[in-house]
Amino acid sequence: MHKCLIILLSVVMCAVECFAQEAEQDVVRRVAEYVDKLGSYELKFEIEAEGYEAAGSYVVAGDSYHIILPQAEVYSDGKARYEVDHERREVNVDVVDLSSRNVLDNPTRCFDFLGEGYDIKIVQQTAQLVTLCIVATEDAFEGEIYLTADNNGKPMALRYKLYDDVIDVNIKSIVAHKVKLPAFSKSAYKEYDIIDFR
Repeated sequence: MHKCLIILLSVVMCAVECFAQEAEQDVVRRVAEYVDKLGSYELKFEIEAEGYEAAGSYVVAGDSYHIILPQAEVYSDGKARYEVDHERREVNVDVVDLSSRNVLDNPTRCFDFLGEGYDIKIVQQTAQLVTLCIVATEDAFEGEIYLTADNNGKPMALRYKLYDDVIDVNIKSIVAHKVKLPAFSKSAYKEYDIIDFR
């Protein structure tokens, strides 16, 4: 009898865990589908980190993107990343980190958590919103990512937590974008120092 009870409890626990994993994957799938349906899109956000607050926006078209922040812009064609610092009057050029899911490093992948590479847990849920904690199983260099979405899969907020550093991104709007994405032009920044790290 005691053995049967242990087996029954194990089966129940396994079923509960499987159900939770399905619920978490369902949220991730809904977010991915919501963003995919937009095609090219523009996202406006407010960012807050220790000692720093700013409003900004970005536009994504396939693997290309353009980020606008106060005193800074980032252009990418999916291969190279051109980080323009208007205050220092310099442009840093580097290769795109395709593994990054950070909205300021590579916004083309910041909502892409489908597949086997992540441990995902629901950490908060209300009638309208759900928050996931997402950690890469292979390489957790980005620490914990918290993604909040509504019931339709619309992303509402992101939080990046690595050790004691926390960056909060409050998403103000996310809409389809039909205008051509601006590309980096060297001639537009001929007064700037260009530093190429590639």
